[in-house]
Amino acid sequence: MAFWRRKTTDPIDSTDTAGVAGTAGVAGTAGVAGTAAGPARASEHVDGAFGSADITVTERQGDVPLVEVKLTPTREYAAELEFLNSRERLGQGHPETLRALHVWAVALGRLPDRRGDAVDLLTWLVDSAGAEPERRLLALNDLTRLLQDEGGFVRAEQRLREALSGWERLRGQDDEQTLGIASNLALVLLHLDRHDEAEGLMRDTVARRTRTLGPAHPSTLSSRNTLAGALRGSPERLAEAEREYRSILAEDPDPASETSLSALHNLAAVLTHHGRHAEALDMYRELIEVRARRQGEDHPSTWTARHNYAAVLTKLGQTARAEELLTEVVEARRRLCGPRHNSTLGAQVDLAAAKANQGRAAEAVPLLREAIEGYRDTHGPDHPRVRQLTGILRQLGG
Repeated sequence: MAFWRRKTTDPIDSTDTAGVAGTAGVAGTAGVAGTAAGPARASEHVDGAFGSADITVTERQGDVPLVEVKLTPTREYAAELEFLNSRERLGQGHPETLRALHVWAVALGRLPDRRGDAVDLLTWLVDSAGAEPERRLLALNDLTRLLQDEGGFVRAEQRLREALSGWERLRGQDDEQTLGIASNLALVLLHLDRHDEAEGLMRDTVARRTRTLGPAHPSTLSSRNTLAGALRGSPERLAEAEREYRSILAEDPDPASETSLSALHNLAAVLTHHGRHAEALDMYRELIEVRARRQGEDHPSTWTARHNYAAVLTKLGQTARAEELLTEVVEARRRLCGPRHNSTLGAQVDLAAAKANQGRAAEAVPLLREAIEGYRDTHGPDHPRVRQLTGILRQLGG
């Protein structure tokens, strides 16, 4: 397949690491003279898309220099080498080769600029007749995750339904793989503004997890968090969603768990809808501090908290400060997630709004137009978000 050919400019060929010794930089060290204390030695550190290499060249009197290379490959480069070696030894359709292909694709999926390649590889693996049923479904899980990360919700829904029926056949309706996929499908339906479908799916998932795992199990609490997100789709049910979020926070034995932090984030969003901006701002400030401390200043979840903090600042009339923070958020989102990611597009819309609200429509229009194009690609041309933003663009004269 064409997508198995290397698309990087690595200085080391993927099938022959010995080529390092022949690089021009290393060859130039051969003229180092020996000393009475011993042979001359020169070292060089090389960084590249493959990872890094520490190269040592030792002069040997009357013989060619000794070249020693210590290669520290990146995860994705090491995974690719394993796949290529397995394919050469065992053949393309061998189970071990397909396993190695899966590992390589997952490694590539961690790189924003290689996610398209990862999607191609996983799609081929999922559709391959040679893949074992469980391997195929595990690859399908990873494919749907990448499609969601890329904002391809229409395609993600199709693949998630395929995964859901597959896990139900293989493991049953109460299996954790099945219920995990059901939760992810509900999240995609929420992105597609189909809250009623998401609510029905999550009520069933919560009931099954409560029965099999217990009401306070992390997976059950996570499902309840998603269910509350479905309730938020109806303004008249915001109070119900708020009660659910507060209940999750009260029942979770670990207040610093991912579920509790997510519930706190969602509760702050509900309070924002209710106009309780000061309370919401305090919650988002707390989330920024906790996320930065636990996951790092540059983690996507930390930027999500900053994004929402800026959105509340806008509602409080602190537009200039909000614009400054939103500019940082957009730049970080593009770098970490890519230009078409849902979170990038959302930040662009809010930045455009901040500029427009300060009378700078000419700066807002290009940002808004780009966001609309992105939403058309990821959500479909008839999605309510596309129609809403297109109307705003017309009002701005774009």
